[in-house]
Amino acid sequence: MRAEYLLFDLLVLAVPLLVGAWRRAWFYDRLGTALRAVIGVGVPFVLWDAAVAGRHWWFDPRYVLGVELLGLPVEELLFFVAIPLACLFTWETVLGGARAEARPGLVWLYPVLWALVPLGVLVAGHGEQYTGAVLIALGLVALLDHALGAGLLLAPRAHVFFAVVVLLTLVFNGYLTGRPVVHYGEAYQLGLHIGTIPVEDFAYGLALVWGSTVLYQRGQGRLLLPSWPARGIRRAFGGYQHVLVEADAGAPLRAEGPARRVAVVGAGLAGLTAASRLAERGVAVTLFEREGHLGGKLGAWTDRASDGSLVRVEHGFHAFFRHYYNLDAFLRERGLHRRMRSIGSYLIIDRQGRRTSFDGVATTPVLNLISLARHGLYRMSEVAFGPAGRKMEAFLRYDPVKTPARWDEVSFARFAREARLPASLLLVFNTFARAFFADAERISMAELIKSFHFYYLSHDHGLEYDYLEGHYHEDLLEPLREQLLAQGVRIRSGDPVERIDGGDGFTINGARFDEVVLATDAASARAIVEASPLAERVPALREAVRGLRAGQRYSVLRVWVEAPTPEDVPVFVITERGRVLDAITMLHRIDEESRGWARGGRGSVLELHCYALPDELVDEAEIVRCFLREAGEAMPTLAGARVVRHHLQLRSDFTAFHVGMHAGRPGVETPVPGLYLAGDWVRLPFPAMLMEAACSSGLLAANAILARMGVRGFPVHSVPPRGLLAGRPEEREEPEAAA
Repeated sequence: MRAEYLLFDLLVLAVPLLVGAWRRAWFYDRLGTALRAVIGVGVPFVLWDAAVAGRHWWFDPRYVLGVELLGLPVEELLFFVAIPLACLFTWETVLGGARAEARPGLVWLYPVLWALVPLGVLVAGHGEQYTGAVLIALGLVALLDHALGAGLLLAPRAHVFFAVVVLLTLVFNGYLTGRPVVHYGEAYQLGLHIGTIPVEDFAYGLALVWGSTVLYQRGQGRLLLPSWPARGIRRAFGGYQHVLVEADAGAPLRAEGPARRVAVVGAGLAGLTAASRLAERGVAVTLFEREGHLGGKLGAWTDRASDGSLVRVEHGFHAFFRHYYNLDAFLRERGLHRRMRSIGSYLIIDRQGRRTSFDGVATTPVLNLISLARHGLYRMSEVAFGPAGRKMEAFLRYDPVKTPARWDEVSFARFAREARLPASLLLVFNTFARAFFADAERISMAELIKSFHFYYLSHDHGLEYDYLEGHYHEDLLEPLREQLLAQGVRIRSGDPVERIDGGDGFTINGARFDEVVLATDAASARAIVEASPLAERVPALREAVRGLRAGQRYSVLRVWVEAPTPEDVPVFVITERGRVLDAITMLHRIDEESRGWARGGRGSVLELHCYALPDELVDEAEIVRCFLREAGEAMPTLAGARVVRHHLQLRSDFTAFHVGMHAGRPGVETPVPGLYLAGDWVRLPFPAMLMEAACSSGLLAANAILARMGVRGFPVHSVPPRGLLAGRPEEREEPEAAA
């Protein structure tokens, strides 16, 4: 029957198409990537086929329709889609390709297979051209696998897949050669067969499917190896984790004589880091905290909700990014990382409920920008051929000196207008900028460039982060408090510090100290310094903190609502703000107490976040209404749902990273010997933001005190301190004048 080869192709295609339609998540989310991978590898195989058809093999006219393209039956062209697609479907749905993990010890397989290329050339020169060609194809696909970073040779799960491909070759090619739909020129082969199938066909089919799977895995962002471009970028950075301060192994761990007495003012992350590190070296630390609980912005406490009930609340959701090297080391050394869980996906939901996911986006700097375009976040042509591309080059040129000098007087809003950013990019930039508690009109472009360098363009972790599964008090702060007490730290919670007196050392709330680490929030640090006699004696100290102030007000609304939330979103999602809503946390999927309330279909416990409240919005009832309305827009299941109770926080204690403030930001050391500053507001000698900046500043303050004592400090790590293009020649482009 002349339609037999066509029916064969259609039957093979029916499996992924029909079953894939039933498994809609795979069919609709990944079919496009699969087809691009199949076509990408199929084109060179078709050209190979066309070049040798009629000599290496030919097709029986009894089983083909007779319609040809490039000298090949159309059924043969369809073969290069049907077979790889069916195999990819098997890889994804049967073998669970997404769960493939690498065994680095198998890396020796790559050079072994690369050696097939010169071997194939020798064999083909001997006359067995088909045999030589399949050896070359296998070697080149192994090269592609390594070059693109798919790493399938390292994955035992992929080895099982390769065995399945061989078995499928027995079935598919067994039919094609046994019928026979295809005939072979034996002079171009070894002449070895398994049944009716030339042994070369097994290598041919494996190369075709393996190559398609490499492109598919790359398209899904599943890379088990650094690609060759990624290796080059990593080398250009000198690695993604830099050691900026080495611990002096020759210095003593403790000083001789009486222990130095150090006051740490503020028990946020900066103060906790400084106190703990100093106590490790035998320093007598007293930790002052005005609140009744530790943690600062990591704090957790009990308060009354709208219905009068007592509820446990926190400052809000926190993202522990993988490149927070100093914070990660601090938590791991204390065993406080065990309750950390991966967020799984960085997701933005716009006001129409559309989702922008970073799943599958490459994580290597620069390559991630290209990958964003490939995933449809923006059109490359909009950036490459317009002002956006020229302006956005500043993100790759981050320099700790040049960037503030050029961009600190420019707001992000002005930058976006001048760059004419596409709407999709504007959505991402706006949501990212507000994470630093400022509207686009206020946030310094220099700070935003630094933050993009720090979070996205200086390491290969992408935007993946961990979150605490549990409660901050029980699972993080209370264990840390117990460890501090065991180290001998004296904790004076509920004991606010209003001034620091000088003289012979420092005096705080009636107690004398040799050194002080001032680790409060920015506005409080300024108030304490200005109220201290030290500022009168050392005017440079007052000048150092003069520019410190809080950022815009922010708000966290916790709601117990009788409505479900989508199960296919992560526990924390970013939202496109209408008036207030910047993010939603699904607490009933994190905290056991909230999970207990929601159990049995009762509803959801959510945190709704606004990072920068509009100045004119002061009425609390209106703020709550705005939150609930916009939450319903982002997640329709919440629209109009009954709120059982709520708890609203309005705060203004975050650091301002506003236009023109960089030059006035103080460093860790002050004009007063023995007085140090710590917090996310301190100017650091390397790029860091938010929790990592707080932890790093506390670490630097502790190291400065230990250096005065002649005691061994602690290592300090950082992402690469400059952008990939920093220092390279550029066409000078001054920021345009403000409108």
